Amino acid sequence: MFQGNPFDMSIRHQRGIWVLLIASLLIIFAPRFFLYLEKDESAATLILLPVEEKPRWESSKKFKRWNSNHKNRGWSHSKKTFKKPTQPFNPNELTMEEWMQFGLSEKQAIIVLKYTKRGIHSNDELQKIKFIPKQTFDNIKDFTQYPTLDKEVRTQQNVSSPKLVNANEASEEELMKIKGLGPFYARQILKYQQQLGGFVRKEQILEVWKMTPEIYAQIQAQLSCEGSAIRKLSINQATAEELQAHPYLNWNQANSIVKMRMQKGGFKSIEEIRESVIIDEETFEKVRPYLSL
Repeated sequence: MFQGNPFDMSIRHQRGIWVLLIASLLIIFAPRFFLYLEKDESAATLILLPVEEKPRWESSKKFKRWNSNHKNRGWSHSKKTFKKPTQPFNPNELTMEEWMQFGLSEKQAIIVLKYTKRGIHSNDELQKIKFIPKQTFDNIKDFTQYPTLDKEVRTQQNVSSPKLVNANEASEEELMKIKGLGPFYARQILKYQQQLGGFVRKEQILEVWKMTPEIYAQIQAQLSCEGSAIRKLSINQATAEELQAHPYLNWNQANSIVKMRMQKGGFKSIEEIRESVIIDEETFEKVRPYLSL
């Protein structure tokens, strides 16, 4: 059995332990040392390489500025402008381009020129042209100047002006005498007049099938809607089919009126049909002249 101090080793054993310890340390720390050297070399390479691309924040800033400019350009093209005149002018002498500078579309300007070609003599006449936007009229009304007409010239104009044709009473032949109105539109006006029960406003001619604003602009000064009783529908007696036949009511609205009448035991005023959720204010105002109790 071994006896003596266990820590008492020979010089040879001590050297072996030191070699083993140093070898272990090299094995442990050598990979970390080489990894450190590789990082330093990569960093040095990045520092020495020339920078070809601009910083990302600068590219992003340029994109945002381009995007903003692009949006602004699109908005400026779509926005409608209403310019004010800088000096007095005669509306009868304006060109299409000049009307468009005041805010009219090309189509509106063409129609207005047809009115001014015949001659207008006051802001009241100008305002009656429905194709001039309100803002445009407000901008130009204080700058308009009209040619003065003496009493004799006005009298001659009144004498020579054509007799108005009543759209509620005229025959097809009488309507065809209107300048700019052919047999097709004459028949369509008569047909729509029968469906409505009579015209209460001249502007209803625009609702005639295939009627265009251009043709209406030519004929409206030659038309009237006077002197004829409007045929009315009784909301207390008419059937849903009779109500639905009117151009201003569809089947659901007509059926709603009949059902409400049955629930109420009869209407006491025309305004009661406004209680229907499917009869909006616009429809009510349009159909009201054609209804009775």
